[in-house]
Amino acid sequence: MEKARKRLDEPVLFSEQGAGRYRVGVVTLNTPETLNALDLRMLQLIADRLGAWREQADIACVALQSRSERAFSAGGDVKSLIFGLGREPGLDFARGYFTYEYFVDYFIHVYPKPVLCWADGITMGGGIGIMNGASHRVVTERTLMAMPEITIGFFPDVGATYFLNRLPRRLGLFLGLTGARFDGRDAVAIGMADGLVGADKKAEFFAALIGLPWTGAPEKDRDLLSRHLTTYSGTGAAEDSTLLRRLDRIRELTDREGIDEIDAAFRASPTQDPWLRNALHGYCGGSPTSAGVIFRQLTRGENLPLREAFRREWDMAINLCARPDFYEGVRARLLDRDNRPRWRPVDLREVKTEDIERCFTAPNPDPHPLYRMMEQAGPAEVQRGR
Repeated sequence: MEKARKRLDEPVLFSEQGAGRYRVGVVTLNTPETLNALDLRMLQLIADRLGAWREQADIACVALQSRSERAFSAGGDVKSLIFGLGREPGLDFARGYFTYEYFVDYFIHVYPKPVLCWADGITMGGGIGIMNGASHRVVTERTLMAMPEITIGFFPDVGATYFLNRLPRRLGLFLGLTGARFDGRDAVAIGMADGLVGADKKAEFFAALIGLPWTGAPEKDRDLLSRHLTTYSGTGAAEDSTLLRRLDRIRELTDREGIDEIDAAFRASPTQDPWLRNALHGYCGGSPTSAGVIFRQLTRGENLPLREAFRREWDMAINLCARPDFYEGVRARLLDRDNRPRWRPVDLREVKTEDIERCFTAPNPDPHPLYRMMEQAGPAEVQRGR
C-alpha cells in the first residue's frame, strides 16, 4: 500500500497498458495543486521515459494525459524557475530548465511512434508545448488555451515561433501579442488540435485505445489511431469558432508594418466585443519590451525549421531571464498577485531597438546545449509534416 501511495505522489505517473503483444505507454501529469505546471524534475522524468519507450519494441503508442479534470497543464512552472535562478549563480538553472523543456517539446514533435495528447481543461504555454507536437491532439469542451507569456514579461516559446506561424495569416501574431484565450472548438478550427471529444467519453476512449490492434509499425499505427479518433471526435466548424469569426478584424488590427503601428491600432480600437476587448486588454497590460520581442520573433521567424526555431527560442529565453521584466511579471502575476507589474520601460516608445536585438543574441558558445540533446531525438522529421 505504501509503495502504491508513493507512486501516486510522483509528479508524473507512467504506465504500460494493454494485454496483447503491443502496449500503450501512458504519461500522466500529476501535480493538480499547480495545474500541472511543468518543473525541471517533471521534464526530466518525461524525457527519460520517452527515450526508454522509443527503444522498447512492445510500446506501439504513447498517450499524454492529466489526472486532473481542471487542467492538462497550465504551462511551465515559472515560479520554480524564478526560485531556481535565485538559488544558483548566474543563469545556470535557466539553461538547464529550458534545455529540458524544449528538448521534450521537440522530442514529441519527431517521436517515431504515434503520440496522443488528451488536452482537457486548462492548456496554456508549456502545456501547449507538449501537446502541439503530438501526432494526434485531442481537446474537449472544457479545454481553455492561450499563450499568455507577454503578461509576465516573456514571449510565446515552446516552439511557438514554428506553430503560431502556421495558423491563418496574422492570427498567431495576435495570439502571441495579446495572450487571448480560446477553446477546444477554436483549436480544431484553426488546426491546433485534431479532434474534439466530450470529456465524459474519456474512460471509453482510453479503454478502446488500449484495446486497438496495434501492429508495431509506426505508419500503420498512426493510421489506426487516426481512425479511432475519427470515431469519437466532432469537428470545429468555422461558424462555431470565436477566432475564425473575428479573423478579418484580427487581420485588420495586426496586418501592419511594425509593432508601433500595431500598438497604436490596438490602443485606439473601440469595441463592444467582450472577447476582443479582453484580448486587447491583455496586450495593454503586458510588457512593452515583450511586445517588441514577440513582433520580431514571429515576423522574422516565419520560415525557420522546427529545430532552428527551438534553438533561437532557447537563446531568447536565456536573454529574457536576465531582464527585469520577467522577474517583475512573475512577481506581479504569480507571487504577490497584485497584478500591477512595473515594467521597465513602461512605454513601447521607450523600448530601444538595440535592446530588442540583444534578446536574439546567442548567449552560449557552440556546441549548443539544446542541439546536443536534440541530436538524441533522431531525424528532424516532424510528425504528419507539421
